[in-house]
Amino acid sequence: MLLLMTPTSPYARKCRMFAALKRIDLPCADEPPHAPGSRVSSLNPLAKVPTLLRDDGSAVFDSRVIVQLLDLLAPSGPELLPRDPLRRIDVLRWEATFDGVCDALVLCVMEKRRPVEKQDPQWLERQMAKVEAGLQAGEMALMSRSGPVERLVPGGAPSLTERTWLVGATMTLADLALVAAVGYTRLRAPEVLAGRFWALQALEAKLMVLPAIAITAPPA
Repeated sequence: MLLLMTPTSPYARKCRMFAALKRIDLPCADEPPHAPGSRVSSLNPLAKVPTLLRDDGSAVFDSRVIVQLLDLLAPSGPELLPRDPLRRIDVLRWEATFDGVCDALVLCVMEKRRPVEKQDPQWLERQMAKVEAGLQAGEMALMSRSGPVERLVPGGAPSLTERTWLVGATMTLADLALVAAVGYTRLRAPEVLAGRFWALQALEAKLMVLPAIAITAPPA
């Protein structure tokens, strides 16, 4: 298998983290959809990354579908997609929430590439409201599960008062989606996180000690 992706894609990052934690060897190729010679548009009618090229030449696309396939193929590793139906739905709901945060940020990035006089400030404001709402939902959920959050100390990082996850007592895909969304927000709209969303950044900081997570961080 080969994952066609871009290093800044939060959706590809989610798949890469999932594969690494499930101990799946998943080679990646940096192939922006519209770059000369890119295979993405011929494999994926939506011409988007990530697109997973399978060994038989077929393709699987949309990050949510790719992680489902990886979960079926995984020989071992943590249970990132719970088998319990209700917990699984809860995890998928958070995945959809944080993917939605990334969707809104991507739309803002594209809008800001237009000439200034053609940009729609109200439309941008609506997209950023979605970013804020999605992040705030995650923040409140973590706060309700963990209690107070220790804030930054000189030279330190934010940390939760105890190890806390979005769903259940162990790490799941929901937490990986959170990391992807927070990382992409820091890349595209760092002002949103400045001095805020301590619980989200605390969980991200805890997961960033894992090589499978840290190695996928988007380039600055």
